Amino acid sequence: MNPASFFADYDAFGERRTGGEGDQAAAAWLRAKAEAAGAEARLLPAPFTRLTPGRAVLEGANFGFEGLPLFDGGLTTAEGIVGRLGPLGSNAPIGVAEMDPAAASLPGNAFAQARADSGHAGIVIALRTKPDGLAPLNAHDWARPFGPPVLQLAGRDAPRLLALADTGAEARLIVAGNRAPSVSHSIRAALPGALPPLVLLTPRTSWWTSTAERGGGIFAWLATLQALAATPRARGVVGLATCGHELGHIGAHQVFAAEPGLATEAPLVIHLGANLGAAEDERLTVRSNVPGMAERMAALLDASGHPRAPLEVVTGGKANGEAHEIEQRGGRYLSLIGKNPWFHAPEDRWPISVDCGRAGAIARAVAAMAVETAGRA
Repeated sequence: MNPASFFADYDAFGERRTGGEGDQAAAAWLRAKAEAAGAEARLLPAPFTRLTPGRAVLEGANFGFEGLPLFDGGLTTAEGIVGRLGPLGSNAPIGVAEMDPAAASLPGNAFAQARADSGHAGIVIALRTKPDGLAPLNAHDWARPFGPPVLQLAGRDAPRLLALADTGAEARLIVAGNRAPSVSHSIRAALPGALPPLVLLTPRTSWWTSTAERGGGIFAWLATLQALAATPRARGVVGLATCGHELGHIGAHQVFAAEPGLATEAPLVIHLGANLGAAEDERLTVRSNVPGMAERMAALLDASGHPRAPLEVVTGGKANGEAHEIEQRGGRYLSLIGKNPWFHAPEDRWPISVDCGRAGAIARAVAAMAVETAGRA
């Protein structure tokens, strides 16, 4: 596959938010791509409760901000909450803070704890990224929303928002929305084999288009399926492109609940996480709970043309992203997660946010690791 053509096609679908307008078309497109790579692919329904945002604003005498609700937080009535602004953790009715969008990357994160402990009637946060667009926090507790209503704003709103909080400005906070049953889909792509399958795992949904955030993992996933389909193997292969990454890993959680052996019996689950080949930041964390596996992956990346210096090679520790689903089930994983200046922002678009050279190097290295692993008894 040509990386530039792939990323251009990927970007053309627009937003891939779970249950949103582009979700189903993107799922059908990826299933067809997996079949073209040589796998037998099908869609796996993933029922969930979808939040459709309503009015989400902070308004005062001479200011107004528009944003998005926190998808696993509380909601207000149409009239909202009226009160004084103040720093998060103060005694102000409406707490204000600026944050990195990666702050909610794991369940039980610090912000979730702050929400649980907070005495605020409402919270407003501005999310800081390179372009300072609106980069929402992931919603791990989507099935059990909790805490005060939270309004998420673009990072560019942070200076004025914090200045208003410093003066204790009065404001009205409205965070409205509607929760209703919906369905998204994961993709399960299979290649036959006698022994327990190697598993390739990547998320496919996101808040926006997220071309560098998600596209690099999907590109490597397809390239690896194609390489495995063309290679004699001792093992079968199961490729999972799961939905609901931004909502507590809905798809991955449901797949492994239905087929627990995919996590526990696989010789290895290769997790292709976020930002694989994002432009302007070459850092890449290679983590495994199998001794020697991360080092072997680093060697393959080096041989495939990825810069060696920015690789963080780790054995053990806390697995992030969908690799967390494997770790907590006692499975063997190898995880790749990069960095992205446009992380979670709507400005993460082709061609500015993608480094095709590094995306291609990662895909070649992952395919080499997968062929090596699937060839062993």
